[in-house]
Amino acid sequence: MSRLMGLTILIALWGSLLSGCAGAPGADRHMPPNSAPPAAGAGTSETADRDVEKWPRTHVDALGREVVLEKKPDKVALLFFKHFEPLFLLGESPVAAADINVLDDWASLAPYKDNEIADLGSITGPSIEKLLEIDPDVIIMYSGRYENYGEKLEKIAPVITVDSNENDWQGVLREYGTIFGKEQKAEAEIARIEALIADSRERLKAYADRTFAVIMLGNKQYWAYTTQFIFNKDNGLGLNPPSNYANMATKGEQISLEGLAAMNPDYMFVADIGGSVDNLQKYLKDLESDAVWNALDAVKNGHIFALDSSIAAGGPLGIELGVRTILEHIVSGK
Repeated sequence: MSRLMGLTILIALWGSLLSGCAGAPGADRHMPPNSAPPAAGAGTSETADRDVEKWPRTHVDALGREVVLEKKPDKVALLFFKHFEPLFLLGESPVAAADINVLDDWASLAPYKDNEIADLGSITGPSIEKLLEIDPDVIIMYSGRYENYGEKLEKIAPVITVDSNENDWQGVLREYGTIFGKEQKAEAEIARIEALIADSRERLKAYADRTFAVIMLGNKQYWAYTTQFIFNKDNGLGLNPPSNYANMATKGEQISLEGLAAMNPDYMFVADIGGSVDNLQKYLKDLESDAVWNALDAVKNGHIFALDSSIAAGGPLGIELGVRTILEHIVSGK
């Protein structure tokens, strides 16, 4: 099992999952044909000019700690791979980060994979020596790891802890807006993505009588997700999950292939739980000879489509890419 796969499964067990550019984006093999990549934010430079940067400022982090920021952070070390997206969307980039392999694995981060970001190793044990060498202005870390090494990091730079918040991507983006003094830019990006979701929800109403499932695949493993930006009737795309999904609340749940057959959705979106497109293709190839898999309506009717694994992080770029991919396959029929 890859390190990223292990991290993603750990996130699934932490609780509820999923929300309910430094350079010009280039073509990416993960993206559906003829679809636009996640925008870096229309009009973001103008919006950024309207942000009023008042320093110093005090930020109250996830653990209730008051962290004084003397100036806008310029050299940020990020120790939470799920939060690359809000940084990039706000036009920021860490100088160092843990688990940087997601930059190669997630299509949502493809436009930023060539950014100069030092590798700090894993979130479970980031390199203290490398952090000392880089000498960041601020270290941003997952609150659940603070007891492990948070106090050591405070000897290097101010530490801001953040929570997971997969079901509140807007709140996460607002928090980073306050950290970097880009509150108005954060609001502009939230409004843009929410408008995309609302417009897409209207376009998908024609499929109100169909059922949809989101399945993360591993090595003979199947995880069903009640992905909020896909199934939420008010703030998501409003697609209908199989009736069995109601028992999963907002959690990802490991199921058997027979359990998936009992759901038997009309449409099925699949992704590799470890983030690898190559692995996803291998898993799907292995299933080609499986009688239970082939009996699924979605498989028989050619209604099975790939989603980028970034949807498991519940970030704004992954959500935007997910919405565009779903529209591409369902509405455009590609």
